[in-house]
Amino acid sequence: MIRVAIDAMGGDLGPRVAFQAAKQVLETYPSVQITLYLSADDTLSSQDLSQIDSALSGRFSTVVCSDFISGDEQVNRTLYRRSESTLYRSLYDMSEGAHDVVVTLGNTAAMVALARRLLGLIRPRLHPALVRELRLNPLCCLLDLGANVHCPAQMLEGFSILGAAYTEVLRSEPAKVALLNVGVESTKGNSVIRQADSALSSRMWPEYNGYAEGFDLFGGESNVLVCDGMVGNTVLKASEGLLTYFQKKLVKTSINKKELESFYESERHHGASFIGVRGNLVKGHGRSDFRAAMGAIEYGIEMARADLWCAIDKKLEKEGFI
Repeated sequence: MIRVAIDAMGGDLGPRVAFQAAKQVLETYPSVQITLYLSADDTLSSQDLSQIDSALSGRFSTVVCSDFISGDEQVNRTLYRRSESTLYRSLYDMSEGAHDVVVTLGNTAAMVALARRLLGLIRPRLHPALVRELRLNPLCCLLDLGANVHCPAQMLEGFSILGAAYTEVLRSEPAKVALLNVGVESTKGNSVIRQADSALSSRMWPEYNGYAEGFDLFGGESNVLVCDGMVGNTVLKASEGLLTYFQKKLVKTSINKKELESFYESERHHGASFIGVRGNLVKGHGRSDFRAAMGAIEYGIEMARADLWCAIDKKLEKEGFI
């Protein structure tokens, strides 16, 4: 049985989105158990909960907390004292062995800070990062997607190592890493990019392909593209915005509408994995609707089945990162 915890608070559309997605997941995956973390100020009504069929109720539970962290809150040191918030409780409970994966639609900065504190790092020198495959190029993953905005060269090098491990253990294919840059020439980029390039060039693993440009996101030779969180988040949202634009423009043409819709949904409805901590953690869009929330949960199930964080840990050990 795969045990999924969902922080239902913090998303723009409220906890009912997470609840409806959880209900659908329970109906679709008979080997999944779900715990929904809710705030006492915004719990689901008995009418909502009655939608869970009696045959599914044994695999569904709720934890009502007295606090939650909203998506627009500024993160400061008081965060660590908010032990009755839904995000804190779900992560803490996973650290105690209650869950196999946590899915949250809430505050990214709070998730990063609490995950580092409550779960701990796989390796002290490797900063955790948000990663996901690009649905416009599903053989390629991109990181960081917004967990770390200011990234020195050592951090970019660490992202490359984590991204390579992620690709090799989850996708079972050799990792080929590249740094996202303004050009492929050795003279291009700022000093941080060039320092990271120098460090990666001297490594036996992972395989390093040098620099990649923006168009390589959709069909280059590398399957792990590395950048700081500012660039990664901008690229991700620009890609999603582009798909939305094309959906609106092409919907009136003769193009296969079902195929277009399927392609659009596959890009939009997917979470990002927060790798580098000692636990499986998925971050969904704050503005997730039902389908997006369900996609994030399904991604979490995939991570849990692969026992992703443990597999990354073992891969790093195998490659000499003790």
